[in-house]
Amino acid sequence: MSVEANDFKEQVRNHANIVEVVSGYVALKKKGRKHWGCCPFHGEKTPSFTVDEEKGFFYCFGCHESGDVFKFIMKSENCGFMDAVKFLANKYGIPVPERQKSAAEIAREQKAKQVVATNELAARFYQACLTKTPYGKGALEYLHRRGITDDIIEAFSMGYAINSFNGLMNALGKRGYTAEQLMLAGLAVPGKNGGAYDKFRNRVMIPIKDPRGKIVGFTGRILGDGMPKYMNTGETEFFIKRYLLFGLDIAVNEIRKTRQAIVVEGHMDAISLHAAGVKNAVASMGTAFAAEQARLLKRMCDEVVFCYDSDNAGRNASVRAVSIARAAGLKVRVAGVPDGKDPDEFIRQHGKDAFLEVIKQGLDGIDYQVEETILQNNVTNLAGKVEAVSKIIPFLLECKNEIEAAEHIRKLAQRLTIDEGLIAEEYRKVAKKSGVQANAVVQQPTTKATYTAEQQAEEMLLAVLLEHPTLALGCQDIVEEVGFVLEARRQIFECILAYEGEQAVDVHQLTEVLEDETTSVLAGILSKNVPEGDTYKIIEDCLRQMKKSFLEKEYEKHRLLADEFERSGDERFLSELMESQRIKNEIKELYGS
Repeated sequence: MSVEANDFKEQVRNHANIVEVVSGYVALKKKGRKHWGCCPFHGEKTPSFTVDEEKGFFYCFGCHESGDVFKFIMKSENCGFMDAVKFLANKYGIPVPERQKSAAEIAREQKAKQVVATNELAARFYQACLTKTPYGKGALEYLHRRGITDDIIEAFSMGYAINSFNGLMNALGKRGYTAEQLMLAGLAVPGKNGGAYDKFRNRVMIPIKDPRGKIVGFTGRILGDGMPKYMNTGETEFFIKRYLLFGLDIAVNEIRKTRQAIVVEGHMDAISLHAAGVKNAVASMGTAFAAEQARLLKRMCDEVVFCYDSDNAGRNASVRAVSIARAAGLKVRVAGVPDGKDPDEFIRQHGKDAFLEVIKQGLDGIDYQVEETILQNNVTNLAGKVEAVSKIIPFLLECKNEIEAAEHIRKLAQRLTIDEGLIAEEYRKVAKKSGVQANAVVQQPTTKATYTAEQQAEEMLLAVLLEHPTLALGCQDIVEEVGFVLEARRQIFECILAYEGEQAVDVHQLTEVLEDETTSVLAGILSKNVPEGDTYKIIEDCLRQMKKSFLEKEYEKHRLLADEFERSGDERFLSELMESQRIKNEIKELYGS
C-alpha cells in the first residue's frame, strides 16, 4: 500500500469512531470500559459482543469474530478492504483519493455500469411478463407446482422470457437501449444475416446477483422439453462465475447467523431450499466450486456443507470442492442426498426437517474424500489398496496439523485392514518429497469449561505487556522455559518483543501481520480488563502461575512414565520416579503445595 493510501486509511480510521459505526448495526450498552451488544454475526440472545472504544477493536466471546472498524464493515457490508475504507470515507465526508484513470479504465467502468443497468431493466421486464401478463401464466403455474411461492419469486426477482425473438429487444428499445447494449449484457445474440435477437425465449428467468445485490447475469430454465434445459449468460469481463455464488445476497444474513453455508449445484436447488425455509443455501452455479467462492464464504462463516447432486459428476465435484474450501480455512462437510435425488427434488418430497437431518449427517470433508476414493478403487486386493492409499495421501497432507492427519491415518488403516505404521510411513515420505511441513496446531479460544488458570495467566500477561512492551524482555527467560498453551499466544509475545523500547504496541499494525486465527486470539486478549495496581506484581503473578502449571504437567508426565516402566519391568522407572519426586519438591518449595 502506498504512503498516500496509508495516510488516507489512517485518516478514515481516526474519523470513524468504532462505537458510533457499530451502533449503526448493533444496539450497544456501555458496561465499564466496554460497550456490549448481541453479535450481528451469529444468532444469540445474551450479549457477548464487545466493542472497546479506546483500542478501536470489537470482539465476540461467542463466535470469536474480531477486528477493527474496517473489519466490521467488511463483514457487515460483505465487501473487501478498500471498499470498506471507501464506505467509511463516504460516511464521514472524507474525499476519496483517486488516481488518474486511463481512457481504457474509464471506458470499462462505464460499460460495467451499462451492463448492470441493462440487466436491471431486463429483470423488471421479465418479472412483469411473469406476474402481470397472460404470457407468464404457464411459467407461474410451473413455479407454483414446484413449491415456489410468490414471496420467493419476488425475493429472487424471478421472471419469464416470452416465446419471441424480439420481445425483450422491442421492450428495451422503447427505453432507448440498443441491440449492441443488449448483446454486451448477454441478453441478445447476433443474427446470421445481421441484426440481433433475444437470447432467452420461453424460459423461467432467474437473475444472478453479486453479493451487493446487483444483477450481473441470468440463467433461464426452459419450459417444456426443449434443450438446453438451462441457459446462462456467457462469461465476460463483467460476468465471471468464480467470483459469484447464486443467492448469496439473500442468504448472507442467515449464513452469518448460523456460521454455516450450504452449497448446492443449481439455482433451482437453492431456490427450493429457501422456499422450504432453509435460508443459508447458495449455489456454486455448477459443479466447479472455485477458490474465490471459498474466500467469499470465509468472510461470513466457519463451515461449508456441500450438497451436490448424487451422480458421478456431483460426487467428483464434492471431492475437489473439499480441498478448495479447506485451503480457504473453512470447516467442510459433505452431505449426500439419498436415493440419487438432487436437493430440489428431495426437499420437495420429504420437507425441510428431513433435509436438515441429511445436512446434520454430512461426513467430514476428508472422510468423504477417503470414502469416495475407496469406492472408486478395487480394494479387495493389495494392489487396489496401495493405489487407494496413494490417491488418499494428498488429501491427508491438507490436514491442519499432525494430530488430525494421524487420526485419519488410523481410520484409513482400519478401513483397509492395513498396518497403520505403513500408511504413516508412506505419508511421511510423500510429505518430505513434496516439501510439506506439519502445521502447528491451531486452537480456537477455549470455552469457559476448559479455560484454565494457566490460560488466564497467559492472556493477562499478554494484555499487560501490550500496554507495557518494555517489560516483555524481563519475561523472556521464563516464557521460553514454560511456553504457552496456544501457539497463537507465543506469536503475539514474539511480536511484543519487537516493540522493545517503545511505550505501547501499535495494535492495528500488529493485526496486519498476524494470521486470522491469531488475530482472533489477540482480540480476546484485548477484551480483558487489566486490573489497576502494581503492574510488576501482576506480571509476577502471571509468570508464577504459568511456571506452576508447567511444573505440574512435567510432574504428571514423569509420574506416568515411572508407572508405565514399573509395570513393564523397565529399570528406567527408578530414574523417572526420582525426577517426578524432584519436580514435586520444587513445586512445594516454590508454591507451598
